[in-house]
Amino acid sequence: MEFIFRGKRFHFSLWKILLALLVLSFVIGAAWFGSQSLRFYRAIKRGEVNPLLNQRLDASFSRLVANTNVTPEDLKRLVTTGAPSEGPENAKLTIVEFVDFDCPYSRRAFPGLREMMAKYKSRVRFVIRDFPIEDIHPQAMMIAQAARCANEQGRYWMYHDKLFASVDRHERTDLVRYADEVGLDASLFGACLTSKKFEPAVKGDMVDGLKLGVEGTPTFFFNGMKVQGALDRGLLDFLIQKFLAQV
Repeated sequence: MEFIFRGKRFHFSLWKILLALLVLSFVIGAAWFGSQSLRFYRAIKRGEVNPLLNQRLDASFSRLVANTNVTPEDLKRLVTTGAPSEGPENAKLTIVEFVDFDCPYSRRAFPGLREMMAKYKSRVRFVIRDFPIEDIHPQAMMIAQAARCANEQGRYWMYHDKLFASVDRHERTDLVRYADEVGLDASLFGACLTSKKFEPAVKGDMVDGLKLGVEGTPTFFFNGMKVQGALDRGLLDFLIQKFLAQV
């Protein structure tokens, strides 16, 4: 290819033109990729949801809502009288978690749950149900009853937090010591634990959970819609916002 500009003759071969276009495309693409990467990095640093992840979560949320048929009976079975809870009873969103205090995945979900409870305490009701899996965690039933004994004295959440903060130290002596540390009457607590008075209630939670399709812990229900797995802070926040917007 040849052309004349201001009296000068210029000659370019076709392959050189193609090479130049290829280099230009590469530079433009690299610049775009760099700007997007920087934007995502800054969003992650600020604690915001990655836009790509947000699109995937939106699609997953849509499938969740579309494929779930929750009956009023299901909701009544989820939120039983006496279940430890926090937040207004007339909240637009009720989150029920089936938990095993000896489960590492329940422990992994615990920090994000407590953070969301503090953030949405006036808008969301959080309810805890027991699902101790004794085949895997032999002490889980006793621990669940200990939490119920703490609830009887009005300090469930303090004891709940203590259990999850105390990794792999859940012998009976530990449970009694934790009761004393959170300000419970240790003698009343010990008597409650010995009596196994809350064992039927814990087993009732397990029966309800099995009827609702709980297969492991933690399992969450957002207004009756099941979401299984150790949800981190970001996922919990995303789902809460989506359900509140839907309601």
